[in-house]
Amino acid sequence: QEKTAKTPVVKWGQKPDRLYLTIPLPDVTQPEIKLQERSITFKGRSKGQEYEVKMKLLRGINLTASTHAVNQWSVSFDLPKLRKEPCWKRLLKSKKTYPWLKKDHDRWYTQECQNAKELWRETYFTKKMQGEDPSSGSEDEGETKDDGAPPDPKAKERKRWEGTLEEYRKRAVPRRKEQAKAKRRIS
Repeated sequence: QEKTAKTPVVKWGQKPDRLYLTIPLPDVTQPEIKLQERSITFKGRSKGQEYEVKMKLLRGINLTASTHAVNQWSVSFDLPKLRKEPCWKRLLKSKKTYPWLKKDHDRWYTQECQNAKELWRETYFTKKMQGEDPSSGSEDEGETKDDGAPPDPKAKERKRWEGTLEEYRKRAVPRRKEQAKAKRRIS
C-alpha cells in the first residue's frame, strides 16, 4: 500500500527584486525540484514520509539566476524576480489561502518593499501627468509591447512632434484667401 504525499510547510519572504522560500523539512532524501518561470515543484522524503508541493507563482522568476540548497534542516530557494517591482501581495496566482503557506517574517523586507512601492507610484503618476500611458512600462528600458514587438524608438519623438505641430496650427493666423471667404460669408 502506497502512502500519499503530504504537502510540506512553505515559508516565503521577499525583497522588491527577489523571493525567498524555505521548506523546513529535516534530512530530505531524493529531492526532486523543478523550477519554471511561473511555477515551482518540490518532491522529497523526510523521516520516512513523502512530501510534494506544486506552486503556481503570481509572476515570473529569473530561472538562470535562481538557486536552491538542501541542507540537514530545510530546502531553501533564492529566486530573483523578472523585474524589480513593488512587493507581491501574495506568492501564488491563486487568491485562496493555504494552511501550509506561511510568511517568513525573518525574510520579509518591509522597508525595501515600501521604498519600491513609493518609487513605482512616483513613476506612475509622473507618466500620467506627462500624458503618457503608465501601464505601458518604460520605453527607455527597452521593454517589449504586449504583442511581442519591440517598441518603436522614434514613437515618443513622433508623438511630441505631432503635438507641437497641432499647437502651431491652433495659433496660426488664417491665410488671406480664407479671410476673404469669411468676409463674403458675413456680408
